Amino acid sequence: MIGKWAAALGAVVALGGALSPHVANAKAPGQIILTPQSEEALVIIKTDWWQPAPSMHSAFKLLLSTYVDAEARLSSGPFSGTALFEAKQKNFLDGYLMVPVKPGRWVVRSYSQQDSWALCFNAASLQFEAKPGQVVYLGRFDALSHRQQLTRQAIASGNSSIRGGGFVDYFDLPQGPIFAPVDAPQIAAVQTMLARRVPGVSVPVQAVAFTPATFGTGSTLYGTRRCGGYFPASGKGKADKS
Repeated sequence: MIGKWAAALGAVVALGGALSPHVANAKAPGQIILTPQSEEALVIIKTDWWQPAPSMHSAFKLLLSTYVDAEARLSSGPFSGTALFEAKQKNFLDGYLMVPVKPGRWVVRSYSQQDSWALCFNAASLQFEAKPGQVVYLGRFDALSHRQQLTRQAIASGNSSIRGGGFVDYFDLPQGPIFAPVDAPQIAAVQTMLARRVPGVSVPVQAVAFTPATFGTGSTLYGTRRCGGYFPASGKGKADKS
């Protein structure tokens, strides 16, 4: 029984950045409900969408993980502690993506495309706090710049074509996730969008308070280094080469 469980888990974690995240609320964006009494929080970004590859449903994925700041490490597991922005056309509301999260400290973990390539932000990321019943706006995420960055990484590494369900993480990058600073007009625009498109959200929007973050990576059951792999290594981002 243990052997079967380990094999199944190995198949999951071997996908690394393609792990299916635990999402507390699977409702369509317009059906999300959040009040001051809610146990969850809601995190929102604004970003770009482009037509994905024919076999793909999303243009890109931006993955968040729960985070322990004092230890510079991810606290997420293979089946919990992550939240995913999927750039599917049906998920956008007026250019915004939103995802419910459990309260706590979160870090931007990775940007991926086509379930094959990912930029791991272990060496230079951003962390933030989300409180119960709070809407946190992270700002405009520059997905196009990261799309170009990922393309350059894939070409330079000779991994511009991946077959057979392979997955490539790019680690220790000097460039972290790119978000534009949030100002009052942007907060007002998000509030207006929610009032019009997501009437079940009845709390004011808060601007994110980002601080820098790094985190250690881990590995799969097969020893392959992964961004948030099941077997975590110690923290401190760049120093970790497991």
